Amino acid sequence: MSIAHLYILRIIHEFTCITIAFVSGLVAFRHMNLLHRIFFYQLIAYFLIIFLSYAAQLIPNMKYNNQWVYNLGMPIEAGILSWAAYEYLKNYREKFLIWAGGAVFLIVFISALILKGPLAFSNYGYIAEGILLVALYLSILYVQFANYTNIWKRSPEIWLGLGVVLYFAGVVPYFSLFDYLLNNHPKISLYLFNFVTVGLSDVRYLLLAYGFWLVRRNALAKTTTVNE
Repeated sequence: MSIAHLYILRIIHEFTCITIAFVSGLVAFRHMNLLHRIFFYQLIAYFLIIFLSYAAQLIPNMKYNNQWVYNLGMPIEAGILSWAAYEYLKNYREKFLIWAGGAVFLIVFISALILKGPLAFSNYGYIAEGILLVALYLSILYVQFANYTNIWKRSPEIWLGLGVVLYFAGVVPYFSLFDYLLNNHPKISLYLFNFVTVGLSDVRYLLLAYGFWLVRRNALAKTTTVNE
């Protein structure tokens, strides 16, 4: 597969999965609680960042023509998903760890921007974000499985959290080698980015779409039961 075909396939995959999740979220929106709506807001923010990343590639004569966009989106994504975790987790110790983890992420993220410059992708910041979010959403999954053992398949929080965990747990190893691959094996880096990062992103947002569908399904099922 040529790089051009891979690029076109990447665009189709990204926007198709985002659109499916957006439509599912839009249909379910009136049935959502605050936690579910935070995920919907994150989806909108992600769409804007992705759109801007493609638009930025049209800027001529810029060495890192869209890496700065992902730097812009990183604290936004980490902040929104940490907000969702803060909304879900009730224990004060867990809430403190969210603040502490967020502070560590910002320190690493800002340090990487200073060292590499704001136009170069802050992969160490992304690794810190990934570790933070995997830890938070594994906690959420643990609580959900512990409290809803028999009905976990119908729990939107399971699928929303699973999407986050699968994505960030999968991309952290790649971004750990990002600088090395980009400098020494740029073509391999490009293929890995598309198959690992974009592929896991597709899975993440399809699971998000399924979680939104479950929100609506559960609300309608509850209404039907009450009416009966």
